Amino acid sequence: MDLKMFAERLGISQSTVSRALAGHEQISAKTRQRVAEAAAELGYRPNQAARRLATGRANAIGLVFPLARLLMAQTNFVDVLAGITGALKQRDFDLVLAPFDEDDEESILRRLAATRSVDGIIVTRARVHDYRVPLLHSLGLPFILHGRTETDTPYSFVDIDNEAIFMKPANLLLNLGHKRIATLNGLPEFMYSATRRRGFHRACEARGILPDPALQHETSMTEESGYALTMQMLASPSPPTAIICGALFLAQGVYRALKEHALQPGRDISVIAHDDQLRGIHANSFEPSLTTTAASVRLSGEHLGEFIVDQILHPEKNIQPKQDIAPVDLVVRDSIGPPPGR
Repeated sequence: MDLKMFAERLGISQSTVSRALAGHEQISAKTRQRVAEAAAELGYRPNQAARRLATGRANAIGLVFPLARLLMAQTNFVDVLAGITGALKQRDFDLVLAPFDEDDEESILRRLAATRSVDGIIVTRARVHDYRVPLLHSLGLPFILHGRTETDTPYSFVDIDNEAIFMKPANLLLNLGHKRIATLNGLPEFMYSATRRRGFHRACEARGILPDPALQHETSMTEESGYALTMQMLASPSPPTAIICGALFLAQGVYRALKEHALQPGRDISVIAHDDQLRGIHANSFEPSLTTTAASVRLSGEHLGEFIVDQILHPEKNIQPKQDIAPVDLVVRDSIGPPPGR
């Protein structure tokens, strides 16, 4: 069924059908709903080539990410991807995956902008000083960043309150009497790591406590990293009484190291991690159950998809950048307690 046949079936003009399916607000909500329901019932799909000629849009969003993330056994990337895909599907946009190797990200961004094969870009893994923000701004391609960066260039982003991710656990542990608190944070070039570090130090400074630099680690978010660093700290003359992990995967390694030393989380060493649940791994399935900070990774993906499409379809409403920071909850379970001997 082509556009002409579909429009005749509904008894409305072809232009009205096209604009209704594109979500134009000049078409009444009742008509948009009627057209959408009929399209679903009859299996009608607009001809993408014709629609691109008519609208000047590809109805596609590019997701730029390092190829290595697809090869990692432990990553939250799939959770973000699920959220983005679901949001774009609801808005009849396709997702174009644009993986890059170590040194060719800029060339891929420039190619996507030059060919206009996508209408906008989702950029992941925000860096402290992220060159991609001024670059994309200069290329004139709509984009949104997953996370924040330090720049004077205006940009849209979706983020979570990363400062609270380490500040809330630190305050909880300090209230329990802990002073030797270790942190297993992400790699230092990423903005979320810098923000979490700041949150931890702010909590300690408010209590007049100076964190031990030997207990502050920046590493990849994997079980093996959590295991190796915990084994290293337990072998030191002054091990920590508590550990804050930047991800559940790190906490898996911490738990494994503690078990090998016959130490129990919550009794001998307190453990807190970020991400209450990810695909295939849940904090309440740890033994004992793991105290966490929680913010939905999938919801962040949904917002990324929603905001970039809105930026493309309604530029007149998006003169100012769209900036969203989701709050973080603290979920207290059995993996924490006062330091031994208190």
